[in-house]
Amino acid sequence: MTSPWRYFNVMITALCAWREARGEGRDGIRSVLHVIENRANAAGKSWAEIVYAKWQFSSMTAPGDPELDLIPKAPDPIFEECCELADAIFDDKDFDLTQGATHYFADSIPMPSWAAAMTQTVKIGHQTFFK
Repeated sequence: MTSPWRYFNVMITALCAWREARGEGRDGIRSVLHVIENRANAAGKSWAEIVYAKWQFSSMTAPGDPELDLIPKAPDPIFEECCELADAIFDDKDFDLTQGATHYFADSIPMPSWAAAMTQTVKIGHQTFFK
């Protein structure tokens, strides 16, 4: 039997990736999932703890974010893909295309102040990744 905590972490992370990157294609979704995994590994925390940390993923915690209350409606093939990818990454069955990134931001917002002190690793779609 699969642990309910494993399932919870995978599903919460899939929801975050769906909210944050559903328009970015498969690699965009994968990259957000790897950032969550990288942060969790670095902090020794669960994926859900990382996703719900205040102000870390605006679609999950920021009051007023238009994504905050958005949930996928079945059938949603992109959400299903997010779940499959989150499951594979949780089981270490996908390489990290972000090159170890722990942060990213979308091109649609001004460069955050934290980015100046970090190293850019890669740009995937409309997201720029840093570690």
